[in-house]
Amino acid sequence: MKDVTITMVKSEKGGYRMIVNDDTETEENAKGSKGNDSFFTFDNKNDVKEKLDEIFGNLE
Repeated sequence: MKDVTITMVKSEKGGYRMIVNDDTETEENAKGSKGNDSFFTFDNKNDVKEKLDEIFGNLE
């Protein structure tokens, strides 16, 4: 199982932003994180939940 770091931010204008870093230790990324950073934006909580389900499914 690989390590995954998920950062979630609620926008003041509405919606959500998710940053997912899979810690593959292949390269140095922004702010010192290692691995591959992916960014996602969502309008509502249901979309966030679907993406989290997808991520957790890939970890199994």
